[in-house]
Formats: sequence, structure tokens, C-alpha cells
Amino acid sequence: MKLPYSIFETFLVSLVGGFIFSFLNIPLAWLLGPLAATMLWKSTTKRKLAWPTKFRDIGMMVLGYLLGSSFTWGTLKQITYQLPSMLIMTILTIGFSFLMGYLVVKGSKIDFVSGIIGSVPGGLSQMVILGEELKGVDATIVTFMQTFRLMVVIFTVPFVLGQGWLGETDPQFVAVNLSESAFLSWYVYPVYLFVVLIGARLGKKIRLPTAPLLGPLLLTASFVLIGIKAPELPSFIIMSAQILVGAYIGLMMDFSSLTNWKKLTPYTIISCLALVAFSFLLGWLITLFYPMSLYTAVLATTPGGIAEMGVTAHEVNADLSMVAAYQIFRVLFILFLIPPFLKWLVSKVRSSNIVKIQEQKMEKTRI
Repeated sequence: MKLPYSIFETFLVSLVGGFIFSFLNIPLAWLLGPLAATMLWKSTTKRKLAWPTKFRDIGMMVLGYLLGSSFTWGTLKQITYQLPSMLIMTILTIGFSFLMGYLVVKGSKIDFVSGIIGSVPGGLSQMVILGEELKGVDATIVTFMQTFRLMVVIFTVPFVLGQGWLGETDPQFVAVNLSESAFLSWYVYPVYLFVVLIGARLGKKIRLPTAPLLGPLLLTASFVLIGIKAPELPSFIIMSAQILVGAYIGLMMDFSSLTNWKKLTPYTIISCLALVAFSFLLGWLITLFYPMSLYTAVLATTPGGIAEMGVTAHEVNADLSMVAAYQIFRVLFILFLIPPFLKWLVSKVRSSNIVKIQEQKMEKTRI
């Protein structure tokens, strides 16, 4: 089976981006490099690039396994113990995001509901789909704001953490993982390959958000917790997974249909940077109450995507399982509870607008 040239071209551009970012010692080089390279190449050359969704799904499955394999009974107890903290941090993040969305709406004069949905940190694809489902919502604005949030987070957070500005990473966490994954029986490799594939399929069947990631993550974690130790992934597989995901995200960046981007962009960037700063503050607060490194806490509270924050956690030797737990809790909370609220908000806003229009018409007729 021959791959179309557009896919091959995307792969070459992604590789070049990864090598350049790696040469420049930019953190998360094999995710951010392909992302930036494909986005810039597509926008400057106007060429039609392609990257199948299946490639992204394979990358997500690998990252799901990586996160799931880090779970232990100790971290599961910590997760149970920290559930109130997860709830509070999620509510604070959503509340701050709503505030930022309101300020963006006021400053850039965009549609209120579109601006609010665009600011909710519930996953790029999920929020875009929700925006498309609600009548009168500008899906382009939602996509623009969600994409910018993702870009700002995954470019700024790895850079800050990679510079070591938050102090030293925790080498003990890595040492434990390495010692546990040594000298594993041969059968665990096909077992976990099967687990990842089944996890992805089950995730899609029960309609989990980002099923190729969450399905393998949850099923892998379950097998690890019952005592089947997961083998450590070679670095080239993790690097390949980052390329598969990074290239896909880069090609999603298409704002040619957005007419007021010049006015919207500065407000969106400022709101995204404020959200990152707020996440750092929340991460610091967590370390005051729980025995967690600042690296782990920041990545747990930053709304940048489960896969992206998980890869960053792997790069800076943070606790993968705790990062995944906080991120999963936030995403599931938002996806199950926020859509009904947003639908109610839309109906309220639309009905109030109709009342205002009717009142204005009545005033005109009186005059």
C-alpha cells in the first residue's frame, strides 16, 4: 500500500521540525517540533498536507500506555486521598477560565457564548464538537481560542519546566520505575500490546473522551495494579508517538476563515498566559498540603491536555500517575457536567437577547 505524497511530505516536515527543536535543546522537541513545523509549512507554502487520524490514534495509544504503566497502589491511595483537592482545583480552573473568557468577549467584542465555550479547558476536539452542536455558536472562534490555549500551554509549560526554574526534578521517582521494570518475563510484551489495542477499542465503544488515550491508559493501569508489571518503552517509541500526535495538532491549526483574528489574538494570548500563571499558583498551593513535587503539581493543574502534560511529565521525571489522575479528573468533570450547564447558559442568553430585541422594537413603534 503506497502512502500519498502529502502524508510523506508531512512526515518529512515533522522530522525536520523535531531535529531542529532537538538541536536547539527545546523541551518536548519531538512533539513541539513537528507541531510548529507542519503548522508553519502549511501556512507559508499553502500546500495540502495530510495526516491520517489513525496515526494520531496510534501515538495516543502509546502515550496512554506510558501513563497507565506508571500507576501503583501507592499512587492510587494518594489519588483517593486527594479527590477533594482535584475537585477544588478543577472548579477553580473552570471559574478562572470563565472569567478570562468573559474578559476576551468584552475586549474583542465577539459572541458571548462562543467566547465562553472557547475558554473552557475541556479538550480541543470535545469543545469544538460541543460548539458545533449548539445553535448560533461560532465554531471558528471556539476552535481558535481552544487551539491557542493548547499552543500556549504546551509551548510555555515545557519550556519553563525544562529550564529548571522550579528547582531540581525528583530522581527518586525515576529510579523506582526503572528498578520495577527490569527483568520482566517475555509474555508481558504481547500481553500489553493486546491490552492497549483492546483498551482503545473499548474506549471507543463506551464513548470515552479521547478514547485512544484513555482506553489504553485505564486498562493498562488496571493490569499493573493486579500485579502484571509493564515493560518500559524504548525512547524511540515514545519519540515516534510524539511525532504522530504533534504533526496532527500542527495540521489542525487553520484560521483562514477567521476574519477578526487581529483583534481576538492579543486578548486570547493574554488570557491563556493568565491561565498558565494561575495553574502554576494552584500547583504551588497543592504542594503545601500534599507530599508532591512542584513539577508534578504544576503539570497536574495545567489544562494542556492529558497526552501533552503526560509527555512533559515523562521528560522532567514528574509523577506520571498523579499528573494523569488530575488531568483525567478535570477532563471527565468538564465533559460530563459542563455541557448541560453551557446548554442552559445558551438558552438563557439567547432568550434574553430575544427579549431585548422585542423591547427595542416596541420602543421604536412607540416613537
